Amino acid sequence: MFQRCLRSSFQGKIEEIPGLHVDNFEYVESTTPRAYFLSHCHSDHMQGLHSPSLLKYIKEKNIFIYTTELSVAIIKDNTKDDTILDYIKVLKLGSTLVTLEGIPEENIDETYLTVTLVPAGHCVGAVMFLFQTINTTVLFTGDFRINERDIYKYAGLHDVAEKPIKINTMYIDTTFIDLVYENFPKRSQSIDAILKEIERCLSTGSGVALHTSAKYGYEYVFNKIYEKLGRKVYVNEDRWRFYRKISHLVPGVTNNNNETIIHLCTKRDEKNHSTCIPRNYPQFLYIHLSAMKWINSNTFKPIQRMSPTRVDVCFATHCSRSEILGFVNYFKPDRVIGFPNPYIEERGVKRKSLREEGKLESMIVKKFCS
Repeated sequence: MFQRCLRSSFQGKIEEIPGLHVDNFEYVESTTPRAYFLSHCHSDHMQGLHSPSLLKYIKEKNIFIYTTELSVAIIKDNTKDDTILDYIKVLKLGSTLVTLEGIPEENIDETYLTVTLVPAGHCVGAVMFLFQTINTTVLFTGDFRINERDIYKYAGLHDVAEKPIKINTMYIDTTFIDLVYENFPKRSQSIDAILKEIERCLSTGSGVALHTSAKYGYEYVFNKIYEKLGRKVYVNEDRWRFYRKISHLVPGVTNNNNETIIHLCTKRDEKNHSTCIPRNYPQFLYIHLSAMKWINSNTFKPIQRMSPTRVDVCFATHCSRSEILGFVNYFKPDRVIGFPNPYIEERGVKRKSLREEGKLESMIVKKFCS
């Protein structure tokens, strides 16, 4: 059973650009941030965002938090103090020039920073940040998933000659860097497996309960179910409060429990399904979407039947180990910094995995807090 996350997966400071902080809002007392950036709204990337100390600091220094429009909508939906919204600036996909004020007492000059937002393929509103100054180029991936064969499609990470840009330092998501997570199925394969199971249930009049590992990140699944099967996914009032604001982006969800027999379930145990299924069905199928349990799967089907009423589907919103290594090898940065785990470069080297060393469970605690 996972414990409550105790700290952020990334400590916040971009060392190459003084005063630039990303995905961590906790350390205002010991550092001098000049700007904050938020890649996406999962809790392990938002530590300290709603703290009184952060609000006090950004008000006194008149500095801002930069993020996407969708992330701002999520923050607005969850905050208890709208004052923070006055200090958030929306960035769109593509490049923007941001000025970081100088800090004379620390001999830090004013910095002109070009920030390029690149889709991260992780959850709604998630982006990678490419930071460029006159002296350095830094890529912060945030949590991301990009198929190796699709990297060339990302214009923001290529120059005018369509060649990979030169990256000095890459901060990269290493959630699944462990040897036991060498490969994950493509999301299209996972979607196909989900659709087949749902079609089977619909043909018998059974209900379907979906369980996801995080609050956001599965909108693509809901939309594909609606696109292919013409059925929406019921979400409770808490989720609907946000989704209704972006209904044009998530047409596959509804809050009308009479409109569908597919339900986003908040219960992990299928034995307790009766409290969250909107209507009573004679039968139902519980579909659990996750990636953490799928270890040592070089060749496998993306689905595992756990019981007559439950199937688990491997749906990964982070890169597998091979995808991480492929991404780094494509750009060949001068320096690589991994989070939440150290970046492990070698391919095919025999060594103990984190699971064998007993470190994997602590890794899970640190990372999966959404």
